[in-house]
Amino acid sequence: MKKLKTHILNIYNLIPAPIYGLLSAIVGVSGDIIAILFFQGFSLNHMISALGAGPGAIYFNIGTILSGIFALLFYLYLVKVIGKETNDPKLHKVGRFFAINSSIFFSLVGVFPTSTNTIIFVLHGSAASISWLSAIIYLSIFSYLIFKNYIFPRFFAYLALITAGTIILFLLTWNPIIEWIMALAVTIWITLISAYFLYRKI
Repeated sequence: MKKLKTHILNIYNLIPAPIYGLLSAIVGVSGDIIAILFFQGFSLNHMISALGAGPGAIYFNIGTILSGIFALLFYLYLVKVIGKETNDPKLHKVGRFFAINSSIFFSLVGVFPTSTNTIIFVLHGSAASISWLSAIIYLSIFSYLIFKNYIFPRFFAYLALITAGTIILFLLTWNPIIEWIMALAVTIWITLISAYFLYRKI
């Protein structure tokens, strides 16, 4: 077990951790775009999940699965950095739990794409809902912790709150356009903070 853990850590450390955040955004967006190109007549009036059942579903679903995995790998590093700069270990652990939880269930959205099969549809909806609710919690916690340390510009704290706000707005409206705005906000959040880490060599 110890050898397996060492082997996994060696693979994880092959590239700088912030790059996992960029990979999460790039792979996720690429899967969406390719799936849209295969989906004739698709527009922003369609829910994003519709791509998981369209002609290019394989690209959307694989992109979603990999995006969640890369996000998980990035968040493990992000919470480590945040933890070094804050004196609130309990809140830090809660944020870590929900960040991991959100990433795992986001990947499961691709494992259980929207479907006419009732069981799969319920699993898809449950995975998406848990991922979104978990994201609201960890983004709110990260925002608070970022406000309390000096390594991050306050911009990222505000960005986390704005991103959490778009998720809440979507859950209250279930409007397709709001969902696209929410997805864009999450992509911008993880892309900018990853790029900042790389720029500052954190």
